[in-house]
Amino acid sequence: MDKDLNLIRSIIMRCEEIEEAMDRFGNTEEDFNDDWMYQYTCSFCLSQIGEAAGKLSPELIERYTEVEWKKSKRMRDFLTHSYHNVEMSVVWNTITQNIPAL
Repeated sequence: MDKDLNLIRSIIMRCEEIEEAMDRFGNTEEDFNDDWMYQYTCSFCLSQIGEAAGKLSPELIERYTEVEWKKSKRMRDFLTHSYHNVEMSVVWNTITQNIPAL
């Protein structure tokens, strides 16, 4: 359980970092598209969220089925292994629609 708690704390911290990036760089998709550092920051955080989600215990995942843990992991895999093919609109939609819910 301590491992899960630390992973959840890490996920929350990365979500907060995405929110801070949005406050710092701007809250519009245009702001996001115009700033590579903004894109990299959010992409890195999403990758870290997926990495942590992939290490959560099966018990925790089964207990909190309303959270889309597998999607977080798939996003991490996609960002890490196919970064040159990532459409930034997908990253933008993820940080604006999924991160607040997470």
